[in-house]
Amino acid sequence: MNLKRSIAIFCSFSLVLFLAFAPQSIDPVEKIVASLQKWAETNPQEKVYLHTDKPYYVVGDTLWFKAYVTVGGKNQLSAVSGSLYIELINEADSIAESIKLPLTAGMAKGNFVLSDLKTHEGNYRIKAYTQWMRNAGPDYFYDRVFSVGNSVANPVFTKIEYVYEKDQDKTNVIAVLTYTDEAGKPYANKTVRYDLIRDDNRVSASKGETDGNGVLKVKFKGYNAKEFINTHLSTYISLDEEESIPKTFSIQTVSTQTDVQFFPESGNLVNGIRSRVAFKATGTNGLGVPVKGVITDNENNQVAEFAAAHLGMGFFMLNPEAGKTYQAKVTYPDGAVNTVKLPAAVQTGYVLSVYNNTATDTVLVRISAAASVYQNGPQDVSLIAQSGGDVFFSGSVTISKATASLQIPVKELRTGIVQFTLFSSTGAPLNERIIFVQNNDQMVVNLSSAKKVYKQRERIDIDINAGDAEGKPLVGNFSIAVIDESAVPSDETKETTILSQLLLSADVKGYIERPNYYFYDPSPQTKANLDLLMLTQGYRRFVWKDVIAGKNPVIPFKAEKLVTSVSGKLVTLLNKPVAGGNIKLINTKLGLVMDTITDNAGKFTFGNLIITDELSFTVQGRNPKGGDRVKVLLDRTPNQDQSPNFNIGDYNNDIRQSMQAYFLNNKKQDQDLQKNGMTGRAQQLKEVKIQVKNKWKSENKFSIDVLEGHADQTIRFTAKDQCYDLLDCLRRKIQGAITFKQVEGKNCGGVYMPFTRGQMMNVYLNGRMIDICEVENVMNIDPVDVIKIDVIRTSIALGSTMGGASILIYTKSVYTHGVTYDPSVVSYAPKGYSSVKEFYAPKHDQRYDYSSSFADLRSTVYWNPAILTGKDGKAAFSFFNADGKGSYRVVIEGINAGGLLGRKVYRYQVE
Repeated sequence: MNLKRSIAIFCSFSLVLFLAFAPQSIDPVEKIVASLQKWAETNPQEKVYLHTDKPYYVVGDTLWFKAYVTVGGKNQLSAVSGSLYIELINEADSIAESIKLPLTAGMAKGNFVLSDLKTHEGNYRIKAYTQWMRNAGPDYFYDRVFSVGNSVANPVFTKIEYVYEKDQDKTNVIAVLTYTDEAGKPYANKTVRYDLIRDDNRVSASKGETDGNGVLKVKFKGYNAKEFINTHLSTYISLDEEESIPKTFSIQTVSTQTDVQFFPESGNLVNGIRSRVAFKATGTNGLGVPVKGVITDNENNQVAEFAAAHLGMGFFMLNPEAGKTYQAKVTYPDGAVNTVKLPAAVQTGYVLSVYNNTATDTVLVRISAAASVYQNGPQDVSLIAQSGGDVFFSGSVTISKATASLQIPVKELRTGIVQFTLFSSTGAPLNERIIFVQNNDQMVVNLSSAKKVYKQRERIDIDINAGDAEGKPLVGNFSIAVIDESAVPSDETKETTILSQLLLSADVKGYIERPNYYFYDPSPQTKANLDLLMLTQGYRRFVWKDVIAGKNPVIPFKAEKLVTSVSGKLVTLLNKPVAGGNIKLINTKLGLVMDTITDNAGKFTFGNLIITDELSFTVQGRNPKGGDRVKVLLDRTPNQDQSPNFNIGDYNNDIRQSMQAYFLNNKKQDQDLQKNGMTGRAQQLKEVKIQVKNKWKSENKFSIDVLEGHADQTIRFTAKDQCYDLLDCLRRKIQGAITFKQVEGKNCGGVYMPFTRGQMMNVYLNGRMIDICEVENVMNIDPVDVIKIDVIRTSIALGSTMGGASILIYTKSVYTHGVTYDPSVVSYAPKGYSSVKEFYAPKHDQRYDYSSSFADLRSTVYWNPAILTGKDGKAAFSFFNADGKGSYRVVIEGINAGGLLGRKVYRYQVE
């Protein structure tokens, strides 16, 4: 919608009459708008949000979630993608589990079982994205940090803090580790072995002893924050001669002191123009720091004062003068003072100031120009306001004075981030400012029940009423979670919600502290603090010069639909296309055989397939005469490389303290279940590592072996490992940043090989190094036939192989004579759709309620990912309370077909 005409009329009645609109023309404004609209049409931007049942978990829990995938500035449910990838990532930045879910009308439901086989106590990330979103990069993925505790089988609780010390011209960082039991009693005088792991390479190994308070200090000399990206600390505390408990800590990639940055509004300070300068102070833990200070010029004259107003952010006014430089004398909370230079001012240019006036519901836009801009005659510039590729305002402005202003009614803008950009007469972007608009234009959701106080195990019926701001009923799709808030207390301002994610976090790069604070209580002060965030946070969905030039970004990843295809190319042994060749797609378990004929380029496709996670295929190729001297080359999409975690501010460094209520509740529940001979949660085993003693003996003697305990990781499969081939098992269980990338073999097609630190790893089968063309068939070995797999990555372990990073596979059957390689037959195990559990809640009014014999201390009392309101905007649901007393919290989130978002929190009491 182009509001050029309506805004001009509005301005004619305002007091700011400095803005003159030039006659309509196609250049430059029309060209810029047309280019942006074309870009938005060809590059639709998807966003993902996951509504989870709880803010944190314990080992044995099930993490329930519903996914909402939207597209464009209106946040309409996406029809671009039909598949969603969700990854559970541990503190070592390794994927603990990865699933793929089908998207139906932009939504999906799923779960992760946080079993002891893949999760331990620590900080985890849940990341979600579509293949199409990979084109924009991981900065725009859904990526959230949450804590996992261990209330039953964890004898050791840890806390980590960081302190810093100066060592001549360098700074040393000291990790202060505190080891206690569940009651807080310190593990005093215990031996702790620790390894510093960077990019899966053990860069140092040492040991120490805890003091009388259970504290161990680990010093990293010559600390450089950049060197600690993808770095974690692995520790092993010895409780006795037999038992060693592992703990892993991600090293926070922050500076050794508070980082203070300054952001002139819209880009630059301009000499002679008084403008706002925002600042942001970030501490060593990634969180905002309440700094204050003064601004002085190069003659040490004080020209301004400043103090952080919210989470380390604030602003001050500055009128820079030609020939002068400026610096900030920053005072930190501990009294320390540091001097930081401000960005240098430019001699000529513009300042674009935007004020979101909540009192008058208008947005004031002021364009200030240096005298040198218009002293030789008026200059034409253009102003565009857009959100998600939708243009709300565009106009040409003739600058003949120092200031030009206009006012825009807020109601003409849409809730979310709005980007204002000033362009030169040639279409070059000059200044940019983003603001956040909070209109009353989202979905209003209300919940109600017959009363506010209920009994234990009593049935509760809750009514839903959804409508727009004017009360018009809306059809919406919702997810609902009910938790016992007394067992799982939380800080709502820290939460990620459907509003904070889809309207704010998904559109900006970088970490946002307490994202729901800006939506929890939208007071004038909250809105002012949100504007501070906009002044210090960047919006970079696209590059203007590329948009204007019509330069589309590289699109290496196609949008993946609900149904998938198996495609590829049939070539001769000399890599020439085979036209008219016969291709068979075979799955012996299903008795499936499909065939097709290659086209003139040798290409083939089996389309409209729905593949589940356990399916694998054999693809066989033959030339038109039935000969097998051909190669089948399959099209494969490379896996997503693991990206560093930039949400370090959300790390919980003292899980025991923050989750005490939850631990107590779950401990009572597990004790009651055991008393009644039941295991309602995933079995929790003690975190035990047996050191030194070798209890495994190889069933075969091979030329290369690794001493027990010397590998970086040893993998053994059990009946619980439900994977369909060896490659799938490795992807699920291997630790560290090891990825499988497609490599073209010399005499074979594309083969997935393991890589670490950018280097391809060797693969050994029973002591013999195998070549690339053998690997794919080896990866089809039944995991049941595998004794163990040793993973060798680090310099300390590399001496075992003398040949670089390696994966050593040992099998019960002796495959010492190699695996026959046939290029005309390729095994293929695509990532299929994962199965999803159904949430179970007992019905306590049943006549034979087995659950009545044991305590019902569930923390998630009810979960429903699929509730729809009718045309009247109404729906209802019911459930039974658990035995926990106190406050119960009901959270409903959802969306309608038009992209209106809704969220409501409702509480009631159980006595």
